[in-house]
Amino acid sequence: MIPGQSFNRSTFEQHRTVSSGGTLIGGHPLIKQVNSTPICIFRFSSRFIPVNFRGAYVLATGLAWCPEHFVCAYEGCGRRLLECGFVEENGLKFCEGCFEAHIAPRCAKCQKPIISDCLNAMQKKWHPTCFVCAHCHKPFGNTAFYLENGMAYCEMDWNQLFTTKCVACKYPIEAGDRWVEALGNAFHSNCFNCTRCHSNLEGESFFAKNGQPYCKMHA
Repeated sequence: MIPGQSFNRSTFEQHRTVSSGGTLIGGHPLIKQVNSTPICIFRFSSRFIPVNFRGAYVLATGLAWCPEHFVCAYEGCGRRLLECGFVEENGLKFCEGCFEAHIAPRCAKCQKPIISDCLNAMQKKWHPTCFVCAHCHKPFGNTAFYLENGMAYCEMDWNQLFTTKCVACKYPIEAGDRWVEALGNAFHSNCFNCTRCHSNLEGESFFAKNGQPYCKMHA
């Protein structure tokens, strides 16, 4: 096989991060605007009515919340996020338990939820440590990989296992290389030479002796 059609590259995304439960602010507001105090984002987004805080409030991801409104967004949960870490997805905040159980994508290899960094490859999602070469089992990271029969291989192993090799120099015949098929073998064009005088035989008449090519003069 001559390589060139199976080159692929995974895409890396910092899928999401786990944040602390926010900061509870009491007394004077931490963020001040001109002649105003922070506004509860929950009340404003749900009612479009700005409501200034009169007591303690929560500051998280640059927004302010009433403590009773700073809760997991998953339906039926409502856990107070001050008590735990949270994960933000599409602008919504979820407790880690709900995110892992109901929302996080599953790794194509281990089937466990992907909480933080994620690799997209072969139309699937993977933990970076789970997306590995099928032969040497080393993680690809964000480097190139090659597909063979639906399996992913690093470039070194794919060349070693699947590519056609020049019978003269023993190196792979790579995509774009000029090559010659003769005597039941494959040669790089510049490796297809007379066994005795080493003149190049590509496109020339040659003779075979003991499975080796010779020019007319040395046949």
